[in-house]
Amino acid sequence: MVNIPVFEVEQWMDEYELTPGVLNIAETCACSVSISQLSEFHSKSAGESSQPPSPIIDFSRPMTYGAILGSDELRQNIAGLYSEEGVDNTPVAPKDVIVTQGAIAANHLVFYSLIGPGDHVVCVYPTYQQLYTIPETLGAEVSLWKLKAEDGYVPDVSELEKLIKSNTKV
Repeated sequence: MVNIPVFEVEQWMDEYELTPGVLNIAETCACSVSISQLSEFHSKSAGESSQPPSPIIDFSRPMTYGAILGSDELRQNIAGLYSEEGVDNTPVAPKDVIVTQGAIAANHLVFYSLIGPGDHVVCVYPTYQQLYTIPETLGAEVSLWKLKAEDGYVPDVSELEKLIKSNTKV
């Protein structure tokens, strides 16, 4: 079995994220909102229209396991966000959208699909630990492209060029 090292930032967040008075410089998300707050925001955003806003959530739908790839409606809506940004300005099709439970799962799928033993990965550093730890656990050699304080943390492309090898995949 693969032994994945502890993600230190996640451990820190588990312990301190909700502690009053702690300045959380590790947060990567927007503040969470309740369904009530979301619904209230939705109502306000509808403005002073003569018609009430359509409900943001359809509570009549049964709560099932759901589609493995994400609902067709969700994937269509996501694809619609990128209709002008596809390759060669070709719209993104819903069939090309993969829904995951957060970026950590998406990152894992990308690495699991592309990286294996004998491959080489270059990873900017410092960064989220998952981006260099997961490739290592899959048997890849990882080189860290280190950003330096004295350079204002601006990446040095000449350093990157030195890190690239014939077996660099990512």
